[in-house]
Amino acid sequence: MIIPAYNEAVVPSAEFLRSGALREDAMNQNPDNQKGVGDLTNPPVGDGINSNIGFIISQFPDEWIFLTERLFSEGKIENNSSHMLYKQFMHCTLRPEMVGEVRLWAMFRTQSVGKTVVGALQYGRALATVPKIRQYYQTRPEKRIPEDHCEVILAHQTYGQDAPEGDPENDDAVRMLMARYP
Repeated sequence: MIIPAYNEAVVPSAEFLRSGALREDAMNQNPDNQKGVGDLTNPPVGDGINSNIGFIISQFPDEWIFLTERLFSEGKIENNSSHMLYKQFMHCTLRPEMVGEVRLWAMFRTQSVGKTVVGALQYGRALATVPKIRQYYQTRPEKRIPEDHCEVILAHQTYGQDAPEGDPENDDAVRMLMARYP
């Protein structure tokens, strides 16, 4: 299975999720900060009214409340107020692991490469629920389903970039997803 991606974040960054509420965020962005006629532009980073995380929450308010309740019940946050979780995220006062939880929550609710990667990583588990496949592997305990049926390749391309080694943030995000969803 090959997952093609072009210059996309695997998991939305905290900075991206916090941005979007300023008026200038709604305008096309200049990639090299030099204004001029005919310059290349990057797309807007928000609507100029809501932060990106605020917009995602507005689309999935019940799920944001469920996230807050889950984190509170697991003892990971001290307050079960979804508004407080939003404020702490926006003001950078959440612990790093909770910022990661918010980023993952947003990843699963947006059109993201990370959601596709997790789906691909879970393919072996889905195959294991098929009765014929389960029956086959019960007679061959030395084999594992994913090794025989799937290989995941994330082809992340950044045309025109000088760094052939890729984006370290995306590399870290993929490692984190692979560890969390084996």
